[in-house]
Amino acid sequence: MNFMAKTNALRLTDMKAGTCARINFIDAGKKAREKLISMGLVPGKEIEVISSSGHGPVVVKVDDTRIALGHGLADKVIIKI
Repeated sequence: MNFMAKTNALRLTDMKAGTCARINFIDAGKKAREKLISMGLVPGKEIEVISSSGHGPVVVKVDDTRIALGHGLADKVIIKI
């Protein structure tokens, strides 16, 4: 059993619209991690998925802000349900 299965963790790209979850960690290199953190996507933060369409962009709500992420960047955000 891998880490993701053991911890009920999923990638942000696996989430459906309307789902709320908490960011568990950022599975990315330094630059991508810094970019996500600068947008407010930090471990421990509660987010809501506004829209997610297959391999397209993912829109999330963090606090009172909506953020659109490309699929590749969104795939680096690991959330816990």
